[in-house]
Amino acid sequence: MKRKSYYHSAVAAMLFLGLSGATAFARSGKAAYYIHTSKMVTAARYEPIGSVLLVTNPETGKSVKVTVIDRGPFNGNRILDLSTGAFKALYGSLRRGVGPVQYKVLQRGKK
Repeated sequence: MKRKSYYHSAVAAMLFLGLSGATAFARSGKAAYYIHTSKMVTAARYEPIGSVLLVTNPETGKSVKVTVIDRGPFNGNRILDLSTGAFKALYGSLRRGVGPVQYKVLQRGKK
């Protein structure tokens, strides 16, 4: 009986999060900017290079699609270092420096 219950819980969680297959994954934390370009790119601590992420500002609901081109950040409690273009699209300016983010993996890069 527990096995069936676990299966239904897992399926319900996947449907709730909008996950289709094993490629979609959600994570939340903080992001800063460090790549000075208008391109929609990021460095990601947990995702392989080449991954495509949908990054959302949970305070406003604004989202951008970015491609992972680098590893990091490796200091502090951040999970992403966004390009200045992506950071401005999410927060309106660079003044803030660090902000909360949630991301979903749309396409996983090769490890």
